[in-house]
Amino acid sequence: MPAADYNFSIEKGTSFYISFDYKDDTQTAINLENWCARIRWLDSNGGTATFVTDTTSSDYQFTIEPSLGRLVFKLPATATAAYDWTSASYDLELQEPNDLYNGGGKRVFRILKGVVTLVTRNVPGDDAFACNTDSQDPCNTCPWQLSTYLKTAIIQLNT
Repeated sequence: MPAADYNFSIEKGTSFYISFDYKDDTQTAINLENWCARIRWLDSNGGTATFVTDTTSSDYQFTIEPSLGRLVFKLPATATAAYDWTSASYDLELQEPNDLYNGGGKRVFRILKGVVTLVTRNVPGDDAFACNTDSQDPCNTCPWQLSTYLKTAIIQLNT
């Protein structure tokens, strides 16, 4: 089966988060226990980047939530601020724990392909926003504050 097409955007200088749910034809999550995933892209400047789930890096986090069939890809604002390309073609691949055949290596599936577009800022600059949160309100369990603010902002924009 050919890979599905999916395009998405990354805002330069902001934290990025995307998740992908891998499901069968009946919309049941495929258990990804002991699987690996990889995203590779070729950017508009000819540069390549590879992101793998079994690697830990300060430049990205790519994890699998096996029982949900979920892949979660995160980039910090410092990483996206450093990007100097306008778009990138990408592939998302999965490697299952079973061999294709005895001695044939693991089975690999390309499940998604597409284009990543880098959205530039209105105000130029390559620095990522970073403040000292030690001196800020320590309430990390108050997501309602942000969601209330965002809902208010959306309502105001739509009126």
